[in-house]
Amino acid sequence: MTIIEKVNEGIKEAMRSRDQIRLATLRMLKSKILAVDARANLPDAEVIKLIKTYFGNIQEALDQAQIANRPEMAEQLKSELAIIQEFLPKTPSLEETKKLVIQAIADSGAKTKKELGLVMKALMKLNNTVDGKLAKELASELLAD
Repeated sequence: MTIIEKVNEGIKEAMRSRDQIRLATLRMLKSKILAVDARANLPDAEVIKLIKTYFGNIQEALDQAQIANRPEMAEQLKSELAIIQEFLPKTPSLEETKKLVIQAIADSGAKTKKELGLVMKALMKLNNTVDGKLAKELASELLAD
């Protein structure tokens, strides 16, 4: 079952259970997909990119809601993030990420922080589900100035 099919099934299930937050979130997710391809014939890799972008937007909105001291909005956004997270592949743990970063440094042959781009490129070839911010921080710590 493709991700788009899972989203459609999730929409049907949310309608049956009258879960308004889940329904609204999945409909928004589907609209993001349909905005790129009206027939929703995108491969899963493209859909995952769209979902990651949407996840990042919601995360940013959550940060803004917390800064603005809007707890009710923050709770709703946290619920939306949990729903969207179901459709993303699992991200590696801190230890797994560190191992992948070390492997990427070895593969790219990078020695200094100036070559961080090479490390990140090699890392994404190894595993594209890794958290980019965390990987960048780990790589910066491991590379010399």
